[in-house]
Amino acid sequence: MSVKDKTLAMLENHRGEFFSGEKLAETLGVSRNAVWKAVKQLETEGYPIKAVKSKGYSLEETSDKLSLQGMLPFLDETIDSSLIQVYESIDSTNNLAKELAVSGAKNGTVIIANEQTKGRGRYGKTFESPKDSGIYMSIILRPEEMPQIDPSLMTAYSAVVVSEVLEQLSGEKIGIKWVNDLFLNGKKVCGILTEAVSNLETGCLDWIVVGIGINVSTKSELFSKNVQSVATALFNNKKTIRNKIAANVINQFFLQASNMTQKSMMQQYREKSIVVGQLVSIVSGADSYVAQVEDIKDNGSLMIKLSNGETRELRFGEVSLKLK
Repeated sequence: MSVKDKTLAMLENHRGEFFSGEKLAETLGVSRNAVWKAVKQLETEGYPIKAVKSKGYSLEETSDKLSLQGMLPFLDETIDSSLIQVYESIDSTNNLAKELAVSGAKNGTVIIANEQTKGRGRYGKTFESPKDSGIYMSIILRPEEMPQIDPSLMTAYSAVVVSEVLEQLSGEKIGIKWVNDLFLNGKKVCGILTEAVSNLETGCLDWIVVGIGINVSTKSELFSKNVQSVATALFNNKKTIRNKIAANVINQFFLQASNMTQKSMMQQYREKSIVVGQLVSIVSGADSYVAQVEDIKDNGSLMIKLSNGETRELRFGEVSLKLK
């Protein structure tokens, strides 16, 4: 671990407390000059550090800067923190995760960014990812190491896990819009993009990348006009909580896998659904039509009823709520 990372870890673990350069140097086993350089580097990266003569350095308690050191106090002891990589800005966490997966990255490798410049959603849509206000992460999974979860239901599993974490930390009711969006008060607060590659020789999946984008405290004006009408944030005001949310998503993603059966998971998915019983617009391939959602099956597909009374099972497609 670098001097900068060690210094940050010390300040993160004692937010609001002051440490002299001498004390930091002694604790970390480095020179005072090395500490000074580390603090200056952290300030350049945007960390709100107070420097007071005769008192030393202190990380402001209101800091909401994403960092591995900021997540460590909230990570479960079963999580290997060495597999978590945090970036200030990146084009797409899914893009990097896929590159690492191809190169043999371990199950549980996590890429987190404070900003995405080319964030992606389903069907090539853009996922707007403003800096300093959201969490954009991708998790690399090796299916053989998570046999409890059917790979075809990984998006549904992710939606259930993330929605529960957001509910617990915000006190808000989070709904799931089939198949991959989380909604708060009628607007999108989180999107999930799952991508995978199969081995042609074995016919099995080599890896899965689950991308999760959460609008934590993103102000409406940071989104484009088109997105402003459909997106919202978990909190109206900025809070010191992004590291806690990110850590809890990672914790629960792996802890729940061994505690949740497919049946119980899909039951939770149905209970959180905002489309069951609703009239929706559906785009599936070249087809576009309106239907009533009757139910969600345990395999993740929608059971819909068309205007002529015909029922149909929908496995793939884009669904949007139809205004009445």
